[in-house]
Amino acid sequence: MELEELEPSNLITPYQDLESIKTWAERNGLTCGTVRGWVYRGVLPSVKVGKLRMINAALVRSWLTQQDWNAAPTLHAALLKRSV
Repeated sequence: MELEELEPSNLITPYQDLESIKTWAERNGLTCGTVRGWVYRGVLPSVKVGKLRMINAALVRSWLTQQDWNAAPTLHAALLKRSV
C-alpha cells in the first residue's frame, strides 16, 4: 500500500474495545476469513456478545505495546508468531 492510498479516516479513529470481525479485518487490511480463522484458533482474543463474536481489541493493543520491538514487523507477522 502506497502512502497516497491511505485514507485519513482509517488512520485517526477512536479505539473500540470490542470490534466485529468485519470491522477489525477492514481496519487492518485483512480478509474476514483470515481474521475469523485467527479468532477460532485463539490467535486473536474474542468474546461472544449475543450472537456476534467480537474481537477484544483492547487486549490486542495491550499485548502489542508489551512487545520488545527490535524491528517494525507487521501486525500479521506478530500475530502469526504468537499463534505458534
